[in-house]
Amino acid sequence: MTTAHADTASQVRSRLMSAMVECIAELGYRATTVADVVRVARVSRRSFYEHFSDKTACFIAVLREANQEIIDSVDAAVDPSAPWTEQVRSAVTAYVRANETHPGLTLSWIRELPALGDSARAVKAEGIEAWTRLFERITSTPQVAAAGIPQITRPTAIIVWGGIRELTANAMESGAPLSSIIEPATQACVALLSGTRTDSSAQQAT
Repeated sequence: MTTAHADTASQVRSRLMSAMVECIAELGYRATTVADVVRVARVSRRSFYEHFSDKTACFIAVLREANQEIIDSVDAAVDPSAPWTEQVRSAVTAYVRANETHPGLTLSWIRELPALGDSARAVKAEGIEAWTRLFERITSTPQVAAAGIPQITRPTAIIVWGGIRELTANAMESGAPLSSIIEPATQACVALLSGTRTDSSAQQAT
């Protein structure tokens, strides 16, 4: 395959994925068809099937890419030299800002992905692992350690991940601005992490 052809193929795939995001925002995943996607992307059905086996495969590719982009945004937003509570707030705020870009896709991930069977379980498992690794990095900074807070455990990471996602879904479904979850999510994360403190001052305060 020539470089020019490879670049063209990459561009077509990108257009198809962008079209899927647009269709989900307008119609929702369930109502979206391959015909809708190729119409918005302005490519042929043949081109679609050269890149994806079906609508679900395209949807999953979109979710994987979007999830990684959100993780990268959160990772980049956290200043490891800042006080640990500010790191938590920065992480939550970055998560919200990233999800505000494509709210329909975020809600579709939370509400519609679980109905897709084995493919959904694999993507969900990948998401949990990726977010757990991020939470481990965030809670491994000197500022967090100095506060007596140990690196987050996997069960706690899953609680944080699931709780914030449910807050996100509830806000979207009720029509509330997604920014409304920043404060409660930050407070919940700070309280949860504070409960794991092992330093002597925390023990004396209890």
